[in-house]
Amino acid sequence: MRRYQRSALRVSALILALAVISPAALAGESPLNWDLTEIYASEEAWAEAKGGIAGKIKLVDPYKGKLGESSANLKAVLDASYAIQMQASRLYGYASMRGDEDLRESGPQGMQAELQSMFADMTAATAWIDPEILTIPAETLKQFQADDPGLAMYARYLERLEKQRPHVLDAKSEQLLGMGSRIVGVGANIGGLLRNAEIPWPTITLSDGTELRLDPSGYTVGRIQQNREDRIKSYQEFFGTFEAFKGTLAATVAATVNEHVFNTQVRSYDSSLHASVSGNEVDPAVYRMLIKEINNNLPTLHRYIKLRARIMGIDDLRYHDMYPSLVSKVDADYSWENSKKLVLDALKPLGGEYVRRFGHALESGWVDVYPRKGKRSGAYVTGAAYEVHPYMLLNHTDDYNGTSTLAHEGGHLMHSSFSQEANPYPTSGYAIFVAEVASTVNEVLLQKDLVAKADGDEARLALLGNFLESLRNTVFRQTMFAEFELAIHEMVERGEALTGDNLNELYAEMIRRYHGEAEGVMKIDDLYTVEWAFIPHFHYNFYVYQYATSYVAAIALAEGIMEDRPGARDNYLTFLKSGGTRPPVDLLKSAGVDMTSPEPIHAAMRLMNEVMDQIDQIIEKR
Repeated sequence: MRRYQRSALRVSALILALAVISPAALAGESPLNWDLTEIYASEEAWAEAKGGIAGKIKLVDPYKGKLGESSANLKAVLDASYAIQMQASRLYGYASMRGDEDLRESGPQGMQAELQSMFADMTAATAWIDPEILTIPAETLKQFQADDPGLAMYARYLERLEKQRPHVLDAKSEQLLGMGSRIVGVGANIGGLLRNAEIPWPTITLSDGTELRLDPSGYTVGRIQQNREDRIKSYQEFFGTFEAFKGTLAATVAATVNEHVFNTQVRSYDSSLHASVSGNEVDPAVYRMLIKEINNNLPTLHRYIKLRARIMGIDDLRYHDMYPSLVSKVDADYSWENSKKLVLDALKPLGGEYVRRFGHALESGWVDVYPRKGKRSGAYVTGAAYEVHPYMLLNHTDDYNGTSTLAHEGGHLMHSSFSQEANPYPTSGYAIFVAEVASTVNEVLLQKDLVAKADGDEARLALLGNFLESLRNTVFRQTMFAEFELAIHEMVERGEALTGDNLNELYAEMIRRYHGEAEGVMKIDDLYTVEWAFIPHFHYNFYVYQYATSYVAAIALAEGIMEDRPGARDNYLTFLKSGGTRPPVDLLKSAGVDMTSPEPIHAAMRLMNEVMDQIDQIIEKR
C-alpha cells in the first residue's frame, strides 16, 4: 500500500527524481537497506533545512491582498507556496523513514513531532491563498495564464481550485480551520494507539506448541494456520478481545466520522461521500455503482466460498476457514534474489524502459528489504523526497507473499518515478483514485506469468488460489468495507449515534449478506461481527473503495498488455507518466478503461469465474 505523507499545505509530494547510484551498487553489491543520505547527509543537515523553512513561509506575506493585481503576483505566491510544500514533504519523509527503521528510537519520533507543530503553523500562515485566488474573477485568472507562460505548471491547481469554489470559505474562516488541523485525526490516532499498543492482547498456544500473541500482526498468522482448531482459537481470542473494547473503539470511529461530517457541513457539500471523492474529481456515482455491481455479483463470491470448502474438504466452511492456503505447501524459490528475477521477468510485457528502471532501483539503495527488530511492519512506498527518488520499505519473507509484495510496491515505485520525471512538482503527484492501479497491474502480471510457468497441477492450484484470494480480498472485501463506511457516515448525517452495539449490528448484516448466510453458503458467528473494530481504514475518509476500483481497472489494463492489443502498453506507460495532469477517471479512460461503466467490474467477474473453471478442471483430475 502506498503511504501518503501530508506536508500539511495542500497536497503530499508523491514523487522522486532519478537516483545517484549508491556506493554499495558501485562496489558491485546489492544493497539490502535504503540510503537516506541522499535526502539529507545527516540529522544535522535535516535540522538546518528545517530551520530555513520559517523564513520561506514569510515569502508569501507581501502578496496578501494583492494576488488579483497581476499575473506576476499570483505566480510569485504559488512559486513560494509550492517550494515550501516540496521542502516540508522532504523533511517529513526523512524523519518518517528514519523512524520506521527502528520504532524504538525516540529521536525520529521527536523530529516528526516538531514537524507536526510546524506544519500546523504553515497551514494557518498560507490558508488565505486559496480564498483570495477565488476572489479573482474566473476570466481574469484565464487572462493571467494567457499572459504568463510561467503559470502553466499551475493550470491544474487553478482548475481544481475553481471546481472547489462553492466549498472554499473566506480567508478568516480558512485560517481558523487551518489552526484546527492540530486536532484533526484524533479518533484515528487513539484507535491506532489502542489496537497497536494498549489493548492487552492474549497469547495462545498452537497445536505445535508455538506461543502466539494475538495482536493485529499475530492474528494474521493465526488465521492462516492449517490446523482448524488453531484458527478457531485465534479468531475467538482475537475478536473476543475486540468485543471487550468495542465501545471505546466505536467512539474513535464516531470521532472520525463526525470530523468528516463537520467538514461536509462547513463546506456545503451534499454529503460526506461527495466531500471526499470530489477531492479526487470522482463522481459519487462511481462509488455507488461499485457497491451495486458487486452486490449483483455476490453469486461469484459464493461460488468461490463453495469451491474453497470443496478443496479444503470442509462441509460447513466458516469465516475462520477463509485464509489458509488452498495448498499446504509447494516447493518454490522465493528468496530475495530470485524474487527480483521472478518479478522483473514477469514485468517484461511493460517494456525494456520499465524493467531497466525498476532493476536500477532495486540495486541502488531505494529499498529497505528485510524485517529486523524494531523496524516498522508491512510495506509501503513514499515519494516524499521529490528532488531525490522514491523509497520502498519491505519486510521480505521468502514466500509467495513476499514476492507478490515486491511486485505490488514496485508498481508504486515506478509510477512515482515516471510521474516525477515527466512533470513539474505541482502536477507530479497522482490522485489516490489511481494510486493502486500501477501496483495491481504488476501483481496481475506476476500471477499470470507464474501460473503459465508453474510446474504441475499443485503449483498451478496454489497460484490460482492466491489469485482468487486477491480478488476476494481486494474486490469483494474492500467493497463491503466501502458499503459499511458509507452507511456509518449516512447514520451520523441523519443525526444517529455510533455505538459498539449498532456498529456490530450493521456489520453483521453486511458480512452475512456478502458471505451468503441466507443462501446457506456460510454461517457467520456473532462474535465475528465486531471485525469492524479491527479495520483502521474506517478512519481513512472513503479510501478503501479505491482498492476495488483499482483492481478491476488493473485487470483490464493488464489483459490488454498481455494480449498485446494495439496501443495497450504505450497507453499504459503514458498513464504512468501523466501524474496529476488530468482528472484520474479521464487518465484511466485514455489508458483504456472506463470506470464510469460497470464493464471493468463485469470483466473482473468473468476472469474470476474463468479461474474457478481452471481449478475445477484440476480437481477433477485428482
